[in-house]
Amino acid sequence: MGRSRDVERFDRWAETYDRHWMQRVIFGPVQRTVLDLAEQELGRPGAILDVGCGTGRLLRLAGERFLGAELTGVDPAPEMVRQAQAAAGPGSRIRFQQASAEKLPFSDRRFELVFSTLTFHHWSDQPKAVTEIARVLAPGGRWLLADFIATGLMRYFRRLLRMRRFSERESLGAMLSPAGLRVVTERKVLGLHGQVAVLAIGARE
Repeated sequence: MGRSRDVERFDRWAETYDRHWMQRVIFGPVQRTVLDLAEQELGRPGAILDVGCGTGRLLRLAGERFLGAELTGVDPAPEMVRQAQAAAGPGSRIRFQQASAEKLPFSDRRFELVFSTLTFHHWSDQPKAVTEIARVLAPGGRWLLADFIATGLMRYFRRLLRMRRFSERESLGAMLSPAGLRVVTERKVLGLHGQVAVLAIGARE
């Protein structure tokens, strides 16, 4: 997420974000699918990064499933970061900080698992952010990208409605390739009419 209007909107939303109906209808199924696929792909990842972590709900759930994992979340909206820290509580092992996908404040090959759930379409410079994620992803690691990915007939609706913020499957592949990445596994999120996909992305062999 990098557009200033988006950041301002999420700042205003932060206090009530976890009580919104979308948490139950959309984010819940997406997060369950992401965690199931993470376990399938990596088993027990040691270091996890959530890019566009919001209030940190996915990382709190990941902490329950991946005991002992190092958990880090970044979000460009300062109010979201504050809400995430408050929700995690004192003594939490989850670390949150303000940062954008386009400029991740971490060393190379730092994380075995990277999440981005329904945030990719908010990123102001998607190719640059993809390069940053490739940089911080450890060898053999996975980036789990969950978003509305246009395929089939949805591609034509996307073009008709000028929904350029939502990637087409083919254009996403073209964006990943220069960063040395490829889609390894793909899973549709049940209950959302197949409109949201979770892609497990890793280094090209």
